[in-house]
Amino acid sequence: MSCSPRAAVSSRPHLTSLMYSLPVRRLKEILSHVVPDVTLGPVEQLPSTQLPRLYALSMSDDRKLLLSFAPSLAVRLLRQESTILSSEATLVYFIAGSGRRSEMEGSPGSEIEGPSTPVVANLQRLIPKLLKHSSNNREMAYPYSIFQNTKGAPLSTLSIYLSLSERRTVDKQLGTMARGLASLTSPSGAFGTVSRVLPDPFTPVSPTAPPMTGSKSWAEAFNVLLEGILRDGEDMAVLLPYDVVRSHYQRLSWRLEAVTLPRLVVLDAGSATNVMVERRSEDGESVATGEGVKVTGLRSWSQGVFGDPLLCNLFDDPSEGFLEGWRKSGEDIIEDAESIEVTVAGES
Repeated sequence: MSCSPRAAVSSRPHLTSLMYSLPVRRLKEILSHVVPDVTLGPVEQLPSTQLPRLYALSMSDDRKLLLSFAPSLAVRLLRQESTILSSEATLVYFIAGSGRRSEMEGSPGSEIEGPSTPVVANLQRLIPKLLKHSSNNREMAYPYSIFQNTKGAPLSTLSIYLSLSERRTVDKQLGTMARGLASLTSPSGAFGTVSRVLPDPFTPVSPTAPPMTGSKSWAEAFNVLLEGILRDGEDMAVLLPYDVVRSHYQRLSWRLEAVTLPRLVVLDAGSATNVMVERRSEDGESVATGEGVKVTGLRSWSQGVFGDPLLCNLFDDPSEGFLEGWRKSGEDIIEDAESIEVTVAGES
């Protein structure tokens, strides 16, 4: 259900191009408030298949930050891409807060049963620390987010160096991560994308603002996702059998009613260009051909949905390592048992 990758940008753009695409002077002023007593050094645009423009920020104290900048107005966004930056910031904020909620829910005398502390603690290590987010165009002409940089490199650039055992280790860690995400459920009980279910913590709530528009069922939420894709195609005159697709949904949507609890899933959590991995040598230094491998997080957390965990692309062709990590992290939580049986059978 996630959007198609866009063309990667140049890893080392010309300085003139960088100056025109990024308001460096304004960025320095913003960073002076975000990280006081530290100044901005070299800025490098990163190659990425993600929609946001990514910049590596080198600070004077050797700290590395990541600036996620909204796509240019020249890029035509699909419906689900219109809130990509705010959705990512909102989801990271939500997951970060889940650790505190888990501690409170697990405290003596609490009657609320929340996700287990080890599962949530693992997620806290994987999400980047959000230092600043702005959803408006007033500060730098485009919405933006500033994160502490996630260590490592995209799995797509390291996969050829990984041994079979290392790749299994990566897959197992991804299974643990996916299971941890699925342990988090919609606070309101509504289904749908993060932008439709979670309130934006960075935007003041207006008394006249419309209520959140999450769906009451997974079938309804899935139809919203599907219709968004189909209407984008119709708007762009893409030749597809739209009526046939819609009729198939009407015929099979009853299967989606098996999902009654909206669990968190990041749709592209298994994409090699999105998974960040770090390899380490025995002395702990990060090297391209060292021993040991660790998933350090995701490059983008923007494709969050509260619904059926099976929608994650990790279940498209699940490896034994992924299933091991998924099953080891807790009891079975898949409500559509028939679908998971078909998924696993296809993998074996």
